[in-house]
Amino acid sequence: MTDNSNEQITIDGPAASGKSTLARCVALKVGAYCVNTGDMYRSLTWLSQKNRLDPVDDRAAIVRLLDQHDMQLKANPEDCSISVMLDGQPVRDVIRASDVTAGVSHIAVIPEVREWMVKKQQESKHLGLIVMEGRDIGTVVFPEAKYKFFVTASPRERALRRLRQDGETPDNANLESVTNDIIKRDKIDSERKAGRLKPAPDAYIMDTTSMTIDEAVNTLVSNYLEILSMDS
Repeated sequence: MTDNSNEQITIDGPAASGKSTLARCVALKVGAYCVNTGDMYRSLTWLSQKNRLDPVDDRAAIVRLLDQHDMQLKANPEDCSISVMLDGQPVRDVIRASDVTAGVSHIAVIPEVREWMVKKQQESKHLGLIVMEGRDIGTVVFPEAKYKFFVTASPRERALRRLRQDGETPDNANLESVTNDIIKRDKIDSERKAGRLKPAPDAYIMDTTSMTIDEAVNTLVSNYLEILSMDS
């Protein structure tokens, strides 16, 4: 059996830094499966909101949802993606709502939730080479991974990107309000005790503020191929 224990490309970074788009494009380029961990947390956030649970007052009830519902990662060979299935149903469309986006960071700080999610994420390594993006993939989920990247951009640039995404911001959002929301999200993510946002010590750090998506993809893939050639 092939040892896939460290065959992962990890892409960490703050909200709206372009991780998801970058991960999808890189996975297609290198023939890997792409795992969006944010969708896993969005799914639980959506489920919590559906059950009218408050992320501060109802933490125990939110943790119980993990045993009451089935979350699986389904591989899609045709486009190298992984779909999050909740009780056997895809949830990608319903978890893109702006209220779900706003609530994710409050769910993600719950230690029991992160512990459960990490185990689910680690199970995906049996697929072989994967590209996994999130906030603590290279530091917590796959600290032994060979290929680690930390992607960032200025808060203003990230706000612009989020405003260009349908459904990711409230109808009355503007550049200033979204920038402020992103700065607040960064503070929460970088100060939380579990899964704190920070680059792995051996991660390649990419500031994509002035990069096109093609430039960012090519930079990451070139670095990956360089490391791969050194291992050959």
